[in-house]
Amino acid sequence: MLVFLSCQQHHEQSNESYQEEVKQQITEMTKLYLEAWVNKDLDSLMTFLDEDFINMFYFGMSSDKKQCREGFPNVFNNYSIEDLEYKITEIVADQNYAFGTMLFKQKWITNDKQDTIYFDMRSMGVYKKQEDGSWKLFWSIGQHNPNL
Repeated sequence: MLVFLSCQQHHEQSNESYQEEVKQQITEMTKLYLEAWVNKDLDSLMTFLDEDFINMFYFGMSSDKKQCREGFPNVFNNYSIEDLEYKITEIVADQNYAFGTMLFKQKWITNDKQDTIYFDMRSMGVYKKQEDGSWKLFWSIGQHNPNL
């Protein structure tokens, strides 16, 4: 009985440290991804996306990685991206997938300064563990606050 309890506690500590490790990796990845977004760095953005990535809020439902590579420049060429704020509210990891929720705000201002689009969103990211142990964004799902 003593051996069983000892092993059980060790397993729980291991799971907690794994959760913390994944949280740190995804938090850092999110920071770098959003920096690349604000800096309009398409090549860097693409490195954070899994090959089977599905985007369900930037450019309509079910955009894949290829469509994002084609669509992101339309935003970059026509808008300045400003006042980006985000707060990660939760990250929970399994062995091969992690789930994160985030509150997210930004505004896009047209190059001619005639129009501004405000975003106030709640999003969920599903992250997929890669063969090298790193994590990439697998699904991005967002809900826009319609009151803005």
